[in-house]
Amino acid sequence: MSALDEYPAKASAEARAAPAVSIGIPVYNGENYLEEAITSALRQTAGDLEVLVCDNASTDRTPEIVRDLAASDPRVTYLRNETNIGAARNYNRVWDAGRGRYFKWLAHDDRMKPEYLERMVAVLDDRPEVVLCNSRVDYIDAEGHVFDQYDGILAEADHVRPSDRFAAIVLKSHSCVDFFGLVRRSAMENSLLHGTFHGADRAFLAQMALRGGFVHLAEPLVEMREHPNRYTRQNLSVQARQTWHDGERGRRFEVPSLILYRKYQEIVAREASLAPEERRRCNTVLAKWWFTNWNMVRVAVDGFSNVFPGITTVAENVKVRAFGAAPGHFTKR
Repeated sequence: MSALDEYPAKASAEARAAPAVSIGIPVYNGENYLEEAITSALRQTAGDLEVLVCDNASTDRTPEIVRDLAASDPRVTYLRNETNIGAARNYNRVWDAGRGRYFKWLAHDDRMKPEYLERMVAVLDDRPEVVLCNSRVDYIDAEGHVFDQYDGILAEADHVRPSDRFAAIVLKSHSCVDFFGLVRRSAMENSLLHGTFHGADRAFLAQMALRGGFVHLAEPLVEMREHPNRYTRQNLSVQARQTWHDGERGRRFEVPSLILYRKYQEIVAREASLAPEERRRCNTVLAKWWFTNWNMVRVAVDGFSNVFPGITTVAENVKVRAFGAAPGHFTKR
């Protein structure tokens, strides 16, 4: 058997007309909510789409769930990794398989409201300078009940100058929900995609900020689920987060916040579209980064956590008690 298995057998991608939108769902042991996520994609009022589910060697009922849905709707394609390749590579594999001019990652435990794609596609079709569009988020609990809303960062990053968009993404505290927005595929070409480090979603948004405009719709059209097993709500050590992102390769000494900063430097240095003045302004933003959102302290804590794994959780709990949770993060479920 091949290390990368696809089911069911279908006509080659070249033989099928490319859809407008590719929905990529990376999943590992997602039997709890996966069917709801896929169904929310299939019920979109904008039906010109494909749903690509990449199973990262699940051991639960994930394969059966996707195969059943694929058998009843040809827009669903099931991809499977024979071994767990880490979350980041799984996210990137499902992007590689997509053919639509627009792309959206959808977490296996989240849902879209029926008109989400129709509204997003209309914006991107009408405004070629925009690279990413998303809406206000309804937070739902394990049973699917709405209990809060969150705006994301796009409204605050809606600027003409790339450096101003970059500053909003890099310097403001946010939960990176807009990583799951609808993105122009051409803007994602030769980008970071999902990096193999904690904070990779933030780096991706920063890179998109340099490549084009953002649009935020105030109506809540997407639902993100809060539950105890959600990766971003678990108090994992630096080493455990690295393993989640990078599979077994993640077990090594690293300082994630410093890696993120260096990625910021890299994308500013390499972004060919930036005018010299904009590049200078972006570098000024990076100089400010050290003195915002406790980043200097965070780098130190991340470093120490390689020796004292529990220090990250202790430091975060102290910060939350003293200053409250960051936007989009909840201390109670």
